[in-house]
Amino acid sequence: MDILSQLWSLLGLLTVLQNILPAQVLSVLHSLIESLQDLISQYSYFDIPEFNGYCGVDINDLYRHVNLYLNSVNSSATASTCRRFSLSRSRSSNCISFTIAPNHTIHDSFNGHSLCWTHQVDTVQDSLEEKRSFTLKLPKRHRHMLLSPYLQHVTSRAEEFERVSRERRLFTNNGNASYESGWVSVPFRHPSTFETLALEPQLKRQLMEDLKAFASGREYYHRVGRAWKRGYLLYGPPGSGKSSLIAAMANYLCYDVYDLELTKVTDNSDLRALLIQTSNRSIIVIEDIDCSLDLTADRMLKATTATATRRKRSSSSSGYNKDRGSGNYQLLEESGRVTLSGLLNFTDGLWSCCGEERIIVFTTNHRDKVDPALVRCGRMDVHVSLGPCGMHAFKALAMNYLGIERHSLFDVVESCIRSGGALTPAQIGEILLRNRGSNADLAMTEVVSAMQARILSAGGTEHLNTSIEYEDTVTLTRSPQSVLTVGSSPENWDSSPGKISGKKRKAKFLVKLRSLTKSGSGRRGV
Repeated sequence: MDILSQLWSLLGLLTVLQNILPAQVLSVLHSLIESLQDLISQYSYFDIPEFNGYCGVDINDLYRHVNLYLNSVNSSATASTCRRFSLSRSRSSNCISFTIAPNHTIHDSFNGHSLCWTHQVDTVQDSLEEKRSFTLKLPKRHRHMLLSPYLQHVTSRAEEFERVSRERRLFTNNGNASYESGWVSVPFRHPSTFETLALEPQLKRQLMEDLKAFASGREYYHRVGRAWKRGYLLYGPPGSGKSSLIAAMANYLCYDVYDLELTKVTDNSDLRALLIQTSNRSIIVIEDIDCSLDLTADRMLKATTATATRRKRSSSSSGYNKDRGSGNYQLLEESGRVTLSGLLNFTDGLWSCCGEERIIVFTTNHRDKVDPALVRCGRMDVHVSLGPCGMHAFKALAMNYLGIERHSLFDVVESCIRSGGALTPAQIGEILLRNRGSNADLAMTEVVSAMQARILSAGGTEHLNTSIEYEDTVTLTRSPQSVLTVGSSPENWDSSPGKISGKKRKAKFLVKLRSLTKSGSGRRGV
């Protein structure tokens, strides 16, 4: 009872002193008490407010990073060190996030040292607003050694968590690049991944390794003095999986996708404006680059301009009309369109380094129709040839659509592929999708029939048990496979796997379609 009486007396004395002493004296006493506590305490405290300064307008990125970091740490460990959390879900995220409840503490460890985060929430006097901040508590003896590395760790972990957890967007240009935003977007929810992609295992592994090395190569690109970007040229017949590969790349890296429609871009200035408005960690796609715009006409324009200039000078000296002979050039100049030079500056010029961690993808069905300047080394760093399905890719499709790892007709399919009956992933996928309600035997039989029909159409109207001789390309004389080439130049295309130096080879093989059909129908019940 005596101790309680003394405490009540002390509190009463403090109350009286607070009412009697001036505010300046009380502030000095409060500072002295805090200094005494800091001198005695073994810990240092660092406040990270939600806003920079006192106006409450400029958001403190470090506060946001701390909140993201505390979401990224192991949930089981945090649950045992904090009693209360606030749960939320934003439109830009695909997962539920939590925040430490006001005036609660969560513990963390770094390099063998224990640290604490406390979420301070104070109500502003005579206002409904709240003042939020995080307070970091760490050992005073090691604060100089811990503070900077730990905050860097928090920032990098938070950025990675934000990249993975946020909702990805699919953008397309709306034709108003001169306004605040020339892009409109929808949520990007394409289900394609490298696990479900119908690609040969070696190509799939090479692509994933290349993408991973690019995403983690920030210091390397800065050290060698190159813009942090990478170009991919995807080429192959329609239905070979170019769009699905782009979606798998975006899902693998957790990047946004910008689908650039060149026909909606009025001139080179609008093209630069669209590039500036793209975000970091994104994939910029220009599909069918060979037929989006007549870019190769720009090379002819120079010759036309030179000829028109000579004619103009000649007509001027001869007294003819000065405007004669330059009408075509003026018409092209006044049309204000995207030129080859503007697109080159977009992909590899000074404007291409206005952002970081960007991937530029060109797709085409005919690689030989693309202007060589667009796909040289340094612009399109990786050339990916996507062809008909090989056996590994076919097995991946069968697993995705039918859920089977093996079948009695797999050997027949492999024989058809080697004989030139390979189909694209889109063709095989359509057959399997059409027969998804039937049994696997019926679907496989229809696939074999389609491959046999392809062999017949390539071989002509010969008898089934006779040798068929015809002119063919390399994709029909070997097991089809896709090819990845790093640093391929247009001058080396003739020697690449997709082409045979302009020479056609005779391919002879014996197609026994009757025996294959009997084999497939005989095993239908297996």
